Amino acid sequence: MWCLRTPVAGASLLLLAALALLAPLASPIPGAPEATATAAISEAPEPWQAVLQSVETEARILDPTWAKPLAARPGDSIEVELSTYVEVATAYVVNVETGSRVDLTVESVEKMADSVSIKDGYVVGAALARLSLPSDAAPGLYNLYLVLSDGDIIWMPHSLIVYDAPPEELVILHLTDTQLGAIDKGILNDLKLARYVALINTLKYELGLNLVVVTGDISDIGINVSSYRNWVFAMNQLLVPAFTAPGNHDWAQVPGLKAFLLDFYGKYNVPARYWAAKWGNFLFIGLDSQSEGYVEPEGLDFLENVLSQYSGENVVAMIMFHHPIFSDPGRYKGDPESFRGALYGSWESHFDLVERFFDIINKYEIVKVVFAGHVHRDADAIYFRQDNTAVYFITTTTSMHGHPQGYFWGAKVVRVTADGQVEVISLDREYRLEKGSIDTTGFEVYSSYGTGGKSYSWIYNIEDFGVALERLTLVYPLSKAVPAEVYKNNLIAEGLTPVDIRIVDQGLYYLGIGTFEIDSSIGKTVMYGEPDETPPQIEVQSVVPSKPFPGSIVTIQVKVSDVGWGIERIYAEVLGTGDEVPVFSGLDPSIYVIRTQAVPGMEGIKVTAVDIAGNTSEAVIELEVPAPQTTTTTQPPETTETTETETAKETVPETTTMEETVETTTTGEKTSVTTTTVETGEKTATATTVETGQTVGGGFDSSLIILGAAVAAAIIILAAAVYRSRAG
Repeated sequence: MWCLRTPVAGASLLLLAALALLAPLASPIPGAPEATATAAISEAPEPWQAVLQSVETEARILDPTWAKPLAARPGDSIEVELSTYVEVATAYVVNVETGSRVDLTVESVEKMADSVSIKDGYVVGAALARLSLPSDAAPGLYNLYLVLSDGDIIWMPHSLIVYDAPPEELVILHLTDTQLGAIDKGILNDLKLARYVALINTLKYELGLNLVVVTGDISDIGINVSSYRNWVFAMNQLLVPAFTAPGNHDWAQVPGLKAFLLDFYGKYNVPARYWAAKWGNFLFIGLDSQSEGYVEPEGLDFLENVLSQYSGENVVAMIMFHHPIFSDPGRYKGDPESFRGALYGSWESHFDLVERFFDIINKYEIVKVVFAGHVHRDADAIYFRQDNTAVYFITTTTSMHGHPQGYFWGAKVVRVTADGQVEVISLDREYRLEKGSIDTTGFEVYSSYGTGGKSYSWIYNIEDFGVALERLTLVYPLSKAVPAEVYKNNLIAEGLTPVDIRIVDQGLYYLGIGTFEIDSSIGKTVMYGEPDETPPQIEVQSVVPSKPFPGSIVTIQVKVSDVGWGIERIYAEVLGTGDEVPVFSGLDPSIYVIRTQAVPGMEGIKVTAVDIAGNTSEAVIELEVPAPQTTTTTQPPETTETTETETAKETVPETTTMEETVETTTTGEKTSVTTTTVETGEKTATATTVETGQTVGGGFDSSLIILGAAVAAAIIILAAAVYRSRAG
């Protein structure tokens, strides 16, 4: 992988401030169009737009959602809560894996209010639709569609689970602390979602995985809509259902409860701080431990009320929230006071809530599992009631962000049976309470959404993955603008042997589902509707400083785009020395940052972009680094007169004028687009000249940064002087 760890320690305060300001602006996945989903769907959009429209239209389904699906049996009646009253003509569901359509009966649509409202931490819809399933509906995960009287469509992907018999067990993958929009190990976290889509879909068939639970910190900043969009699109590529609960980062910078539920986390996940859902004999309860790190009294009231409804029944209850109660892994029994030192700080400081929580789980023995995250490391604990029945506190490492030394990115697989047995399945190590997650650091898998949704690609390197996989299952969301057979016939698989390839009609778009035998630990696969013969485009956006001197750090930011299948890799080298230069992710998935130290002999930096089809482009940033300056001291001439001491004078050579030129060339038949065109025979090379003292693309010059810092310092000094004078 070309992206390495970003050195943060030496970052300037100005750079850190700029990153903080830019973080909420992280862009969608490369190749994905901007969604303008303000109305219901009347025609088939491409996959990215279709998924976003399901959560962003004014008239939309509030419950169930993809992040809190409804489980029902054939013949059951179901209730669907809507954001506004609409006339529903017909309703149907589409099986995610088979594409089979099942028509539903519309029993009624009742207007409940003029608009949505918020009550007790959840959104109350303006209308309620009652639908019924036919008695012959096949088991599976379904997309739900409502066709309105005007022909528009409201839909919610992955929102209905149909089961004919209660499951005897659930194999659950626990995912937490994705912190999308942030960067760790030089890679934007949004780009790491692909590895979990691939892993989860593979484990569905290889391990019998049934479900994903997510315990918050989905976005690093709660107002980052772009990352929530990337999240929704990725999670709706899963072939299993999911439940989510929020974390403290999902509250970050959110102005209040209304915005949290209607504009940010709730809009893209579950519009409720507390919720409950039942699948057969398994009961799931999601709670919000909010920014302060504990579940408030009203959340515990909700928990107890739900559990009381199933007391004495053959039910296995699992609770989800972000901040763990136990900070230390271990086995505990007795009164909470006896293990107070092992509690997580935010809970321990509200010990009365800890006592109440344990009173609840002691009273309701149906509680078997408590899922949490937050600490970015594994810290499982087992609590024994007085009768020695156990509650498993499953605390899982971060899936893709920073972690303590000795830990890793990962996810945890837990098997829970209908009789309450709990087992952590540690696939790559012997299970221990302090380390039971699968280490996914070496499961390097990336995906690329092609232009117009007419291709989807996967690139993988699993040489260092600790789990010996024989097969991979990958999915390809694709536009219906191209016939399904074209996609099926246009499959590239390098390092993989196809075992089963299907093109499944999701209703608004296709989903290719491919299972492959792994022939090589490094490879790629593309399913496409049109060939890609266009090379990538490289746009140099900034070069700082514009006039590097020996020893200075040169930072170059480039934007790389591709019309076609997408980018496979970016690399850079120093012209004049041939040294390879690390390339880091930017906050935008299409932005890349190159940092290197200026040294004498450096002639520039060459950036190369290779797309998935093999088309290549290069951009050369010419940099002239002067030789180190030398200082000579001229001694005063000897004289017999000693009446004055003459001051020594320094002779400093003149500074060499430097020119910077950004040149873009193409190794394919077509070239990238920049500003100035120079004819070179049959091929076209383009070049952009950077004036002395400027950066490409309007970036800041280092001299401006110094000037700004000086002005700021002067203002602070002046303010301090005024304050002292007034205080005196």
